[in-house]
Amino acid sequence: MSTTPTDPVTATLSKVVTALAEDAIFVLASEDCARGTLDAVAKRRGEAYAAIIHDVRIPRMTEEFDAWVVELTRAIAPVSPPSWMPMSEVVREKVTLEIGARGLRSLFSSKPSEKDVLRVKRLGTLAVRILRTVFASDGQIDPEEARTVGALIASLGLPHADAAPLYAEEVVPVEKLDVYGEIEPAVAKALLRGAWMAAAWDSIDPREEHVVRTLGQKLSFDAAEIEVARADAIARVDGRRLAGLAAVDAVRYVLSDRLPGVGVQIAANAGTLMLPRRYREEALAQVGHGTPVTLGRRYLALLPDERTVVLGIAWAAALHDDPSIARQSLLRRRYERFADDMDENGDRARKLIGDWLEESLVEASAQMK
Repeated sequence: MSTTPTDPVTATLSKVVTALAEDAIFVLASEDCARGTLDAVAKRRGEAYAAIIHDVRIPRMTEEFDAWVVELTRAIAPVSPPSWMPMSEVVREKVTLEIGARGLRSLFSSKPSEKDVLRVKRLGTLAVRILRTVFASDGQIDPEEARTVGALIASLGLPHADAAPLYAEEVVPVEKLDVYGEIEPAVAKALLRGAWMAAAWDSIDPREEHVVRTLGQKLSFDAAEIEVARADAIARVDGRRLAGLAAVDAVRYVLSDRLPGVGVQIAANAGTLMLPRRYREEALAQVGHGTPVTLGRRYLALLPDERTVVLGIAWAAALHDDPSIARQSLLRRRYERFADDMDENGDRARKLIGDWLEESLVEASAQMK
């Protein structure tokens, strides 16, 4: 069990530990295990951690998942847009104002230029419309799709007056979708790839296929280029399956005495972030039924960075409730058994999360003095 806080400062810092652990899970689920990305996101989340210190409620992964996803997507957008989000490659092409001023202008002001604002508004609006059109082509937009659209809008960093109308826009049929103005080749390719990614996330419906192929023609891609983008999207979706299943199993194994409870919540949330919808049921059904995790060396094919992502998520989940030293010892033994089953010693991931969380906590505690 976690230690019972003996004073208000300890109690507050324990809440910060929980928020940091959840944020680490989000960053890792975005397929980025770089320490620099964790540092950058923590810096951009400084106001949220300060809010916790001042006893102000903020969205939490285990309480307000949708709002939390949108907030974290905004925070990570200028650093490493999450790979699970369709149109993330559009954001990577600097179609976001969260980056701030660029070039010489950054020497004199943190505000983006009017030219940058207009560019992000035009291309970002197009990306949102395409995403919404793809999602709506096979039926009514569901809550998860609405959350994904909201996350994309948030990642653009547009002023409220420009962003607000995007949330309420009606779906534009692809035949009426206006692809206007000059679009850089890299952005056009990212739009097409993002559209295929949105379609492939839960398997490509013929109606979605029609939308994306029509879009590809409007963006002046030939049939071969459209087909290559389609195949690549399917490969990227399929490529997330094994690491996603491993992450769910790792959390469930390490937190096996928190099932039902927080172990179920974190495993399910991690699975939602890591796994495409077409593969999610096979993992989350076991979470819901409480089926024990059996080690069977099923994840040996994972690449080194994928193993770091999986084990990093597991260790962040272990630290989620700010466990005592005695409980950390128990959790570490489980963690190391799971890592051994993957032929990985686990030190890299555990040190990555542990050191980052400790240093971030030191900065948070300094704000309380």
